Amino acid sequence: MGGRGSGRTASFGLGVTLCDEMHSVDLAWLQRQPEFVTGHCGKISWSRGGRPTGSINYRVETGGLRLQYRTRPFDGEWRDVNDLIPFQLTDTNFGGRRQWFICPSCQRTCRIIYGGSVFRCRKCHKLRYETQYEPSFARAATRALKIRSRLGGTGGIDDPFPPKPKGMHWRTYERLRALEEHLQYAWARGIGQRFRLFDED
Repeated sequence: MGGRGSGRTASFGLGVTLCDEMHSVDLAWLQRQPEFVTGHCGKISWSRGGRPTGSINYRVETGGLRLQYRTRPFDGEWRDVNDLIPFQLTDTNFGGRRQWFICPSCQRTCRIIYGGSVFRCRKCHKLRYETQYEPSFARAATRALKIRSRLGGTGGIDDPFPPKPKGMHWRTYERLRALEEHLQYAWARGIGQRFRLFDED
């Protein structure tokens, strides 16, 4: 795969790094692409400072997103990776459904996976969010996390949105939910612009 993080053995146990230092695949970003339908094959590429840092091929399947790429540990041999990241649907408050990734290692529901020699959730890679010297999109993530904390959430920004606390008015809850979604979009857009994440056939 090449690029930052590609030489780490999934980053497990190494105590690395911040989320925005790793290659990532954001399901919400993919879902905004008009060609993101079952059977579609594409490529996700990353760059930093105008220089390519890695790419992977993917195929949208009924049960998940299949990632196909090559990776090489430090001083090791190149190997091919063919990994299926399963999908899961959850019900929303007003009758709709929302799609998530399921991390193949811990079975945790998440929106974003990170690589690594393999792509897994933030917790499996032991990643942290940046809290100092934040660019504007990182500040949006921090605000989104504060909203989740107010509602009793303890996970990351890519976890399912917390349920309405007992005693909170639905109007307040939905206002906070809408604001959090706006902040999430600002964060995802900032990540995409920083790494020039794009999809091509």
